[in-house]
Amino acid sequence: MSIPNVSKVQSQIDKYFAAQTTQALAKTTLILYEAVHRNYLVPFCRKNNILTLDESFVDHMDALAEYINSRGVSAQTTSSYLVNVKTLFRAIGYHIKHTYKIPRADKQAFDLKHEKRWFSGQDIAKCKTYIFPKFHTRNHLLVRLMIETGARVNEIAHIRVGDIKINEKTILLSHSKTVPRPVFFNQETAIFVEKHIRDSFPDPETDSFKYIFPSKNMIYKIIIGMLRDLSLKKHGDGRGPHTFRHYTATNLRYNLKMDLDHVARLLGDTEITISSRYLHPTASMLQSLMNKASGW
Repeated sequence: MSIPNVSKVQSQIDKYFAAQTTQALAKTTLILYEAVHRNYLVPFCRKNNILTLDESFVDHMDALAEYINSRGVSAQTTSSYLVNVKTLFRAIGYHIKHTYKIPRADKQAFDLKHEKRWFSGQDIAKCKTYIFPKFHTRNHLLVRLMIETGARVNEIAHIRVGDIKINEKTILLSHSKTVPRPVFFNQETAIFVEKHIRDSFPDPETDSFKYIFPSKNMIYKIIIGMLRDLSLKKHGDGRGPHTFRHYTATNLRYNLKMDLDHVARLLGDTEITISSRYLHPTASMLQSLMNKASGW
């Protein structure tokens, strides 16, 4: 950048992104970090005539938070952006001690929106009875497996014909970000599994290494399209294929009373992750527990 009063700042940022440790970050993480620094940190420094990044920047963190927030960024996202900025400072040798406190009203609004994000039993029933205009058998099977297995989208996208044992109603998820593991489907789903494989992969031997579903990106399009068609998704609500994984964990734990350890094993995650991130009991689930505990 050629503007004199931020040339040093930009140089420090460029050096950070050129570092080998930074380049080793995931591509999506790099894109986010670069956007934060390009769209918020550098303009903020220009506006406030900050010529270099050092430990004195701690005095500007509150003002930076206000600047980011004033650009239409939510309080939760502002908090995340500030963490990114502190990561930059730590990488260039300065430790910035600063805590951004999300305003109570913003936190309550976020929590309420977050609470409404998860699928109810009625939502799941709508998804299981949805008629796809194209490739219905395949896409209906896709929805069923997401609901019954709680598998991650990328795990679903990498299921091959040879990974499926119809008689045992079992699928081996061999491509996983955590651990390869078996998952299971019910007898009704087995009918759709058999039909999809029979129609699309007639030779079990030569087709055994073929994927039964389209790519991860296409799966997103299929599921998002269905959710919008069912009025189960609005802009920015975060609902998508991964939301089924949250439903599966919650359903296994609260409706089917499965031990947390067993839920974690089936979903290929740790107990603490399942407990802290994936369990979202609905009002009806909690009411059922209350009725049982109280003898109502």
